[in-house]
Formats: sequence, C-alpha cells, structure tokens
Amino acid sequence: MALRVCIKPNYVKNGTRRAWGDIYVKNGTRTGLLREAILFSRFFAYLHRPPPARYALPMLPPPPAALYPRAYQANALVRAPLKLTHVEARIFALALGCIHQDQTELPGISIPLSRVMTQKKGGSVYETIRDACKSLMSKVVSIESQTGNKKRFTAYSIISYIDLNEGTGFLTGNFAPEIKPFLLQLAEQYTHVEIETLLTLKSAHAHRLYWLLKSWDDVGLWEVDFETLRKQVLGDDNDVTYTLFYDFKRYVLEPALRELHSLGWVVVYQPVKEGKKVKGVRFTIPKPLAQLGEEGLPEPAARTSSKARPVEKQMSLALAAELPTLQQRIVTRLQKLKMTAAQIQHVLDFMGDDEARIAKLMKVSHPLLRDYEAGNKVFDNLGGVATNLLKTEFPGLYPTLK
Repeated sequence: MALRVCIKPNYVKNGTRRAWGDIYVKNGTRTGLLREAILFSRFFAYLHRPPPARYALPMLPPPPAALYPRAYQANALVRAPLKLTHVEARIFALALGCIHQDQTELPGISIPLSRVMTQKKGGSVYETIRDACKSLMSKVVSIESQTGNKKRFTAYSIISYIDLNEGTGFLTGNFAPEIKPFLLQLAEQYTHVEIETLLTLKSAHAHRLYWLLKSWDDVGLWEVDFETLRKQVLGDDNDVTYTLFYDFKRYVLEPALRELHSLGWVVVYQPVKEGKKVKGVRFTIPKPLAQLGEEGLPEPAARTSSKARPVEKQMSLALAAELPTLQQRIVTRLQKLKMTAAQIQHVLDFMGDDEARIAKLMKVSHPLLRDYEAGNKVFDNLGGVATNLLKTEFPGLYPTLK
C-alpha cells in the first residue's frame, strides 16, 4: 500500500487554522496529521545540513614574510670560493633577503617564484628553477684559516631544504643551521648589498664580483692573486676553465665589470705581473654613489707607494661601459690602419696572451693612426706603412707579412 507525504501551507479545514508545514500522510482513504515535533525535527535537520562540497572555500597558504631590502654576509663567506649560475645567484640573493639582523634564529626561506625569473610562466621556467634548486642543495662553501702554523679547513652547506611549489607560486626552504654565524647578527667583518641592485645584474660572474668588490670598498684598493680570484668567482673545483688570465679577463672579468659600470660604479683594475706572466689583479674601488661627499665627489681611494702605470698599459675599463675586449681593440686599430684580415690574424696569433706586447702595439701604432686621421701626412699605402712599423718594433713577427 503506497504512502504519499505532502507539505501544505497555512489553510483552514473544518473551521480550524492549520500551521504552515503540517504534514499529511495519505494511506488509501485515511489522512492523519503527524506530530509537529516530527516536522520540526526534520526541518531543523534540513536547515543545519552541511553545505555541498562545491561551496567549500579553498585552503589558502599563509602569507609569506616580507623580503628585507638588504642582504648580509660575513666577509669570510663572501670571499670563499663559490660558483653559481645566474638563477642560483638570484635565488641566493632573495633567500638572504628573508633574514633580518635583529633576529636570533635563521628564518625560513619564502620567495615568490615571480621574483626568481621574470619571464612568463611555463614548463621551461619551472624546470630552470628546479634545476637551480637541486644545484643549490649540493653547494658546499670551503673556508680555510690558519692560526700560527696550524691550518684549518671547514666545509659548510648553505641550504638544507628546498620546496618548489608551482601551485602556491612560492619557493620555500631552510638555511643549513651551521651557516648561521656567517649570516645572522653580524657585528664586524661583514658586507651588505642592496638586493634590488643585485637583481639588475644579468650574469652570475657580475653577482660574484659585485659581492667581492663590495667587501673591499671600505678600503678602496684590493690586490688579489689571479688564481685566488679565479676560484672565488668560478669555484675551487674548477681547474680547467679560464686558467689563462687573457681568457679570464675576456670572458669573465671585463664583461662583469661592464655590468658594474652600467650601475655607475666605475671600478678600475690593473694586472700585476711577475715577468711577463700575470700573477694578480689590483682593483681600485671608488665609493658607491650613496657614500659620495656633500659636493658629489668621491673620496680618494687608498694610495700605494708604486707609481701609476702609463695610460696605454692600464687594463682599465673606466672609459666606457661598452669598451670592447683587448683583442677587439687590436683588430679595430689594425683595421683603421688598412691592414688586411690575413695580416691582422697573423698579428693576433703572434701577440697571444702577452699583454706587454699588446700594450706596446697599441702605443707604437697610435702616432701613425693620429697622423692619418688628422691629415698630417699623406699615405699612398697606409697598410704597408703599418706593416713595416710592426716588423721594426717586433722583429720576431715574421720576416715578411703578405
């Protein structure tokens, strides 16, 4: 026998007003009023039912801590050998921005992925950041010290944990706890930089050189052994890349300095030689723009007792931010002197990495180029005159140049 349940609004039946929601059960020909308590209990349960799943609000991650504008490192850490890619250098700089010097413990790392790489989102961007995170996890910084005649070697990991979450759009992690004395509550022998300035640099070499030079800018002069500088920038596990100063200068040092010059920080360098071999580099470091005197002039850098070398022999990049490499300058000079491509290549092969020869070539060829461009003399065959000049100045260049 079928049952049918219906809910009726207020109405009048047999002279009696019925309340809204009275339920009648029709069973055949009989109709009975259910107790109002049953109705209200069911109605109450209906009102307090859980909301459908489609109305559930998503769980949002907690807001990240704000990044601080400056990054700090102890000088011992800054000057330790460390090789980073450009993306790794950006992650490291942003991670340092999570630290405030008033804190007593190293905070967690929380970096928006949009700050690591500014390109549009995509698989290749994620993979690039992921590979950089993997590499950072394996980075070890070696710090050596000596007390009397006793040496000490200590190796530190930088990062102990990294979580790259494309869903939340954040890179989170932790610094290795042992690295704390080099990053937190630094009272002396430390370096600080503006993070936004670091993020404008376009190469890893510029990042490393910027940190290194900043650690000496209070002195104004930094002389460093070439092999030490090479390891500080390229890492101490690299014994094959740019071992010649000429290559290091061309592909690492000069491009990095050009980036610093674009910031208005005109650092000048000179090679320090032992015989014909470059054994070190001397940097003259001006005060940053924020530390200039009241009249807008930089304070003089520390002086040395040695006399300055002639301008032609200085490997200085202070002339312009787009100054070409030394080899390119030779090519440009000889092209202006109307020498052929074969003759120029022969001269380059002869010069090699000998900076004394290169400086001499630039010096002896300058008067000839000056006379030609000023019209002081008329040359029927300028290329021939230039060739004979080089043969006289460099007897080993070859008996003849075609």
